[in-house]
Formats: sequence, structure tokens, C-alpha cells
Amino acid sequence: MVNPSHLHGEVTAIIEKFNQLTYHPYIKDYIPSVGIDEGKCQLFYAALSKNTTKEEASVVTLCALLVQAALDVHEEVSLHPIDSDTARKNRQLHVLIGDYYSSLYYNLLAEADRVPLTRLFSCTLQEINEQKMDVYEAVEGSYAQIADHLEFIESGLYGKILEEYELPEMKAIFESLFFYNRYMDEWNKWSKGESSLLMKSLTTFETADASTHLDILSSKQGDLMTQIHMLMDEHSDFRQHMEKYLSESVQTAPNGLDESKVR
Repeated sequence: MVNPSHLHGEVTAIIEKFNQLTYHPYIKDYIPSVGIDEGKCQLFYAALSKNTTKEEASVVTLCALLVQAALDVHEEVSLHPIDSDTARKNRQLHVLIGDYYSSLYYNLLAEADRVPLTRLFSCTLQEINEQKMDVYEAVEGSYAQIADHLEFIESGLYGKILEEYELPEMKAIFESLFFYNRYMDEWNKWSKGESSLLMKSLTTFETADASTHLDILSSKQGDLMTQIHMLMDEHSDFRQHMEKYLSESVQTAPNGLDESKVR
């Protein structure tokens, strides 16, 4: 496994390469900056390094980040009808830019002589997009149904790669941490008035034993954290990386809840 003292420099090199590959003056006019989760990068690189070389872990982590960027850009594409030429052009460009980011991993894997991995990436990307459509259509879905979809959307690619590198025991770590991150992100957005099927499913279908929305959401947060702490105990050698991700990449719970805003 990678030496913790060397981790920052190696992750910085991956991020710099990512920025070089994704930078284009024309793209910058429409997408000023591509968000990259350094904590996610560190966590995944550290996991892969348990069972492969530093060089290969760097390439595969970079490919995963490119696919994640493509998914994030496509996530911004509106599915609603558009009657403005400017808005239509913007939507088309977001689709093309996302496709461009996604295509970059093919070249990287070919250069690293890991062409067989391209099938894993492409098949998983297709499955993630299918799961996203399931979420969009799950207007009246239960919390468990929506959570299952979101867990795969957030961690599916990383889990498949870990299995490929014979690290299946690490898969649960990424499922739990990345879903927890999504849960906290959805909670914060929902508390500010943005829509969230995940939050709605909790407050609609699980109100029997709790007096307020805040009680329900806090209780679920506690359940998720309990699961994470159990994984920390099981993987004590990886605890430091998990704690770092939680402290630096995951939002805290919102202060209170204005129920006049939530929907």
C-alpha cells in the first residue's frame, strides 16, 4: 500500500494530469472549472495501491476521475424542453464536453496496455446512466429503492474496478462512504429548498416513529455513520484514509431545518 507520507504528492500529480487533459480554452467558456474531489482521488488511489503498482494505480485513478467528470457534466444537462437557441446550444455543448471527457480514458488505458479495462469502464458507465434514469422515474419510490440506485451511481465504477484488481473487500468502504457523502449533500441542498427524492422518500414514508423531519434525517445519518465505523474497525489499516475523507470531503449536517422551504 502507498506510503501515507508520499500520498499527497502522488495524488497532486494525478490531479495536475487531469487538469492538463481536460483544459481547453473553448470548453472553459461554458464550464469554467471541472469539479474534482481530491478526497475521493486519494481514497481510491490508496485502495488500488494495495494490490498494484504506483504507476498503474495512478493511470486507473485518473481514468476513473475522467469518467466521473463526464458523469458530472452530463448531470447538468436539462431534460426539460428548451425553446431558446442559446440554451439549446449550451445543452448540446455539455453533452459533447461530457462525451469528450469520457473518451479520454480510452487513450490512457491503451497507452498503459490495459485495453481490456475499457470494456469494464464502458459497461459500468452504461449501467450508471441506466440507474440515473431509474432515479428520475422513481417519483414515488421508497427510500431503500432510491438509496440503492444512488449508492451504485456514486460508487459503482470504483467497486467494479476494485473487484477487477482483486480487492472486493474494499468495495463496501466505497459504497458506504460515497453514499454517505451523497446523503449529506442531498440533505444540505434540500434544507435550502432544492428538491430531493431521497429526502422526500424519508420524510414521506418513515414518519411513524419520529416527530420531526430533523429527527428522521439525523437518525438515518447516525445509522449510516454506524455502518462506516464498523467498516473502520474491520479495515483498521485503512481507517486513516477513511477518516481523512470524512473530515475533508463530506459536508456536515445543516443547522436546523426550515420546513417552509423543503420539498
